Amino acid sequence: MYEPPAMAPQAVNPLLDIFDAKSVAVVGASADPGKAGYQVLKTLLTMGYEGQVFAVNPREREILGVACCASILDIQTRLDLLVISLPAIHAVGAMKQAAQRGDIQGAIVLSAGFSETAVPEWVEAERELVRVAKSAGIRVFGPNCLGIINCNSRLSTSFAPGLTFAQGRIGYISQSGATGGAILMMAADQPKPLGYSKFAHIGNMCDVSNLELIEAYGSDPSIDVIVLYMEGVRDGRKLLEIASRVTRTKPIVLFKVGRTDLGAAATLSHTGTLAGSDAVYDGAFKQSGIVRVSSLEELVDSAKLISMFPKAAGNRVCVLTEAGGLGITCVDQISRDGILQLASLGRVTQERLTSILPAMAVVAKPNGYVDMTAAALTREHCESLRAILEDPGVDSVVLMTLPPTFLPALEVAKGLAAVVKEFKKPVLVCLMKGEPMAEARRYLEENGVPTFDTPDRAATALAALTRASLVKSAAISTVTSSVSDPVIQKALAARRNLLEPEAMQLLQDNGFSISAFHFARTKEDAIRAAAVIGGPVVMKVVSAQVIHKSDVGGVKVNVVGAQAIGKAYDEIVANVGKAAPEASIDGVLVVPCAAAGTELIIGMVRDPQFGPVIMFGLGGIFVEVFKDISFRVAPFDREVALDMINETRAARILEGVRGQAAADVGAVAQLLVKVSELAARYEEISEIDLNPVRVYAQGAAILDCRIILKQAASASAAAAGQSQ
Repeated sequence: MYEPPAMAPQAVNPLLDIFDAKSVAVVGASADPGKAGYQVLKTLLTMGYEGQVFAVNPREREILGVACCASILDIQTRLDLLVISLPAIHAVGAMKQAAQRGDIQGAIVLSAGFSETAVPEWVEAERELVRVAKSAGIRVFGPNCLGIINCNSRLSTSFAPGLTFAQGRIGYISQSGATGGAILMMAADQPKPLGYSKFAHIGNMCDVSNLELIEAYGSDPSIDVIVLYMEGVRDGRKLLEIASRVTRTKPIVLFKVGRTDLGAAATLSHTGTLAGSDAVYDGAFKQSGIVRVSSLEELVDSAKLISMFPKAAGNRVCVLTEAGGLGITCVDQISRDGILQLASLGRVTQERLTSILPAMAVVAKPNGYVDMTAAALTREHCESLRAILEDPGVDSVVLMTLPPTFLPALEVAKGLAAVVKEFKKPVLVCLMKGEPMAEARRYLEENGVPTFDTPDRAATALAALTRASLVKSAAISTVTSSVSDPVIQKALAARRNLLEPEAMQLLQDNGFSISAFHFARTKEDAIRAAAVIGGPVVMKVVSAQVIHKSDVGGVKVNVVGAQAIGKAYDEIVANVGKAAPEASIDGVLVVPCAAAGTELIIGMVRDPQFGPVIMFGLGGIFVEVFKDISFRVAPFDREVALDMINETRAARILEGVRGQAAADVGAVAQLLVKVSELAARYEEISEIDLNPVRVYAQGAAILDCRIILKQAASASAAAAGQSQ
């Protein structure tokens, strides 16, 4: 049996050693071209893999000119990587042999038929596979996967069709083999094939995960851009922690599918109803600096642009076109995206453009838009581009042209490429798709100028580059739960949520600024409370069974005087008793009427993957109508809170519109931070709903507070399920 020598020094991240394997054994190598074991062996041999290749098949003497071994135990030289292409029933046995050797660092399990079947026997087989591998320090990709590619050493364990090596500085990670293969083919189908360094398909993720690969690629000096196709993660907070570190030095571009909502039965507040899992992912990606895209085309377009232009100085873009329709399409996409804005061309630049271009050209109408018209020849294209790039108010340019037959496209391309080389600003060229433009597009890309099929795709890719350049990732804090509050323990013992007076008290005990409130258990208590307040009051039913008080007539506003207070108390009790006869009424909450102001909602829902997640948006009764909301993972700081506010339409309202005074955004941000800290402090809290929060020129007031506890939420969800 082979006795391994001392291990060589490892890379910065041990997973990178697997990509750099110097020897590979294909277990289940086959002489049948219809089998994966044949195709992987063929790829290793024909694509120029630089290391040693071994074929393992006890029934064959040789395959594709490679002598076969009956077992990996017969291989008498060092073995770094194992590719298992056997039926699932035999894969565990192969892994046991790998464990005996002691030198194998990684294993690619191509075989399907494990946990993805959901059959208990095969789920357990996958667990056994991992147990054996871990006992020997072997890292496993898969099962049910294509494995890995390293363009630098020409290593590929993939059997996907159309595979090519094109060296570059992109690192790909995919949770789907077919989708991963499609991404590679789309990248190869660019005018200049888009180069990459590494590719990994993780299959069932029985061991190696997409999160570990993000971290490994983050430390890989051969990778500048990380590109992912994602279906989900097992630990959302870990994703945030890793991505927030990596994106400080390398952009992460991600296409995530699976836009599903959290189960409605488990959500009892406005926050829970609005917190679809995709909305939470979206907020988490923004918080950690990940650039999210919405299609495979956008993923490849963005990867291409970012790999060619690592940074954009700002978001001011000039649209330069020789066809009006193409230019308008581009402007529409820029306006739609929200991250880009048209550049403001200076007076000198506008005068230069007017002197360069034909008389019918449209210059700076609107500013930042220039239509050269179809009369523009090579000189006009190039000199216009140079004038725009010299303008300090321009960060990037999208140029669209479709040269007519009398104007050779290649001639235009050569002129444009020469101008672009004079500057360090991104220039995106849209020559449209088609054979007449193929040579010109290829020339541009070979000379460092990215080209795109359509104006909207160019603008979308530029928005991704701008996000990657300007967005800052936030440090993700660890959730630290404290000893539970007595108020929470009392409610948990009764298997109910906090009553509103208890919720207000909990906030007050944790440093929130809360207006005076009185819990009246009787009509007489309510009258005395109103007298203490000394002005118009709001009265709200207090009941553990009533979630939305207004819906059952449980709220009275602007009540003045003892007689009116008593009447309002009786009406609340009668209304709730009629609308919700099963509800026990503990009394009413009496609070002062608040001054008019802008109404917001601040909430929290405890996501199964990310933990406590905070929501912000326009509040009041319209929150579920407009759904103008943002999410971030708690806890966080003031800067993250301000980002939450600024990405909603509420931000424009808070700035002051139609003569209204600006609201105290700082107070709102402080409140968001405190809610995030509260959610992290008490893990028994399932949901928080502060709606509305009324914000003024100075300060903000919480007008309604609902806090739902885990046990009570589970009991309510179970009851809802039984009633259906």
